[in-house]
Amino acid sequence: MDAANTQPPLRPAAKYEIRLPKRKRPGEPDHYRLSAARLAAPPTKPPPTRPVHPHLLNLHLRPCRVAGFLSHCFNPPPAFIQSWARRIFPEWFLPDHIVLKSQKQGVDELEEKGLFDTEVKAYSRLKPLQGVVIPKFYGLCYHGGARALILEHLPGVSLLSPEGSTLTLEELSALLQPAYRALQAFGVQHDDPHMGNFQLVDGRMMVLDLERVAFDLSEDDMAHFLKTSVEELADRYRSMQAYHRRHGSLEAA
Repeated sequence: MDAANTQPPLRPAAKYEIRLPKRKRPGEPDHYRLSAARLAAPPTKPPPTRPVHPHLLNLHLRPCRVAGFLSHCFNPPPAFIQSWARRIFPEWFLPDHIVLKSQKQGVDELEEKGLFDTEVKAYSRLKPLQGVVIPKFYGLCYHGGARALILEHLPGVSLLSPEGSTLTLEELSALLQPAYRALQAFGVQHDDPHMGNFQLVDGRMMVLDLERVAFDLSEDDMAHFLKTSVEELADRYRSMQAYHRRHGSLEAA
């Protein structure tokens, strides 16, 4: 009898146990920190918080004069006036800094429409997590003839940046897993494990870009996605740390 066939089947918990990369590259330290050169660099602009893409705009809004007038006349405005104004003129109450994410104008228009619709559906289903695990969704508009999402502009740092690359793999996993599980609790599986889709904000992980998610998967499938996504992100994170070290932004702690 083949010895391989005599092994007992894996229990579900063991089958989907997350295994972080153990083998290190030659000379790779256990911990990283920002290099002296990075810390001494002039603060010409804040660390990047999102990748730059043509369909993504970081916008600073001018204060609404009408809303300011109401606040001046009624300090604060009565609840019924606020409720009426927010319902009729929601744009008056947007924060000063927002993200405008337009539907991509790609070759496959039908595919891009589907991705946009998926993201709208995801934000709607995940409403209780807005501002906690995902950005707040303020509504829809049109920009340049294309549909667009109006989203919260998050502070913090992207996992792509040197400032977001000083975690150990164990710390990274401990932040990613609760974020994934929070989405899964609402039947949403984030299926785009790219470091630019995750941002550190006040010690927690925020998930961005919900256009590539799956809905209502089985528990088994969600456990599999959690395992493979965290493991893939950990491997990419280690490579990104090595990249930032080679370019002088990180050093051994």
